[in-house]
Amino acid sequence: MRKKNAGSTPAGSAPVSFRTSVASSMITMLLQSAYSVVDGLFVSNLVGDTALAAVNVAWPIIAVITAAGTGIGAGGASYMSIKQGEQKLEESNRVRANTILALFAAGAVITVCFLLFLTPLLKLMGASGNLLTAAEQYGRIMIAGGVIQVLSCGLAPILRNENRQVGAMTIMVLGFLFNLTMDFVLLYFFHLGIGGAALASLGAQLLTTALCFLTLFGVTDRLRARLGLPGSAGTSLCPLSREQFVFEKDCWKRIFSIGISPFGISLTPSLLILYHNIACLNYGDLAVSAYALISSTIGSYRILLIGVAEGMQPLASKAYGASQNGNATPAERIAAYDEIRHIRNKAIRTAIAASVLLFLFTIATASFYPALYGYQGDAAAAGYHAVMLTAAQLIFTGIVRVTNSFFYAVGKNRYSLFMIYFDPLCLTPAALAVLPHFFGTDGIWLTAVITQFLLNLVAAGMFVRHNAQMKREQAALTKGV
Repeated sequence: MRKKNAGSTPAGSAPVSFRTSVASSMITMLLQSAYSVVDGLFVSNLVGDTALAAVNVAWPIIAVITAAGTGIGAGGASYMSIKQGEQKLEESNRVRANTILALFAAGAVITVCFLLFLTPLLKLMGASGNLLTAAEQYGRIMIAGGVIQVLSCGLAPILRNENRQVGAMTIMVLGFLFNLTMDFVLLYFFHLGIGGAALASLGAQLLTTALCFLTLFGVTDRLRARLGLPGSAGTSLCPLSREQFVFEKDCWKRIFSIGISPFGISLTPSLLILYHNIACLNYGDLAVSAYALISSTIGSYRILLIGVAEGMQPLASKAYGASQNGNATPAERIAAYDEIRHIRNKAIRTAIAASVLLFLFTIATASFYPALYGYQGDAAAAGYHAVMLTAAQLIFTGIVRVTNSFFYAVGKNRYSLFMIYFDPLCLTPAALAVLPHFFGTDGIWLTAVITQFLLNLVAAGMFVRHNAQMKREQAALTKGV
């Protein structure tokens, strides 16, 4: 019998099913990213088209902050799960505490840097005049709350990897409802404009951060017990305590090395928005508004596909940790490899199904989008045409997202990094440089369709190669059975 870390596993802990993990992660990721969408809905209808464009232009900068939180949080959470799979639960506790320290540090540094360089960055992205003024107002408020944003995005992955996927989802639902309510109050009743939308978002993220900490420190579990309510599904880790917050240099290195991949996963959509916005500026405000409609609708659906991948990640990381556990028997490690393969295949099937359903949903509902966001006349027609033309990208996006998350979850960071960064650094810039010359604005809308298809071909090759490697490692272990 393998030795466990005494006092680390509370009674009642139980694994969460693939379906529960993926479903709750999809909802969590959607709501976590919904702040810009909700802000966009309110400012477009209560402030105007320029305000919506300002949110869209400023968001890539703000997204670096949220991506830092997601990257550090998911990197630390993945490392936590690997340690749990190796049955090193006390080390997993320390990884969790160091991840939170890293979130605080990153949030402070990034906030200061972006407050100093906000205006030059907005100008670099082509903002000027009224658009620049509105984007500055929205951006300054959002960036001032940078630490809150980093923590809000970084604590959610920790909860998911603590076997608290449903709890993380519930917290994000509460934050979303708060944001929705405050947007209405601050914009409709107090007429605070685009600044009110930013304040509503920060207030919601402050709420989710507080609730996450209450959960991690065990306050919510103790409150449930006092009230006689059913407990959570359970976690293999102890509640956070002051003693766990001891800086470990090697731990930070591993957190950041893994975190580069989820950072890229989170940031890539915003980089693509930036590239497309720059391309659209060559064709005037009508093209910029059309792409704002794409990013507010199809962009949100892509987040659901990231949710499929991130729901798979804790399960894959734990299985990978079990496959690397030197104290386990060869038979147990072989079974862990089989579990990795099983989780991967389920994630791929789920991603394909979700991708096709989202594509069909988009085609069926696209005619309603312009009116929903307050578009009229030529802007409505251009937006509808753009959405219909680029909707096919959803068919291919699911596989790309699963590939990105699966490989960093199982220690194949090079595969993951290539898939994540090849698109924004090479593929999409090249496509945007070429296609509009032949097809005009239609070339911009077709770019994502073509790039996602090509990345599917790369992903297929990676999965084949990794599967062959796992078979070789299993064969080596079989000799020891």
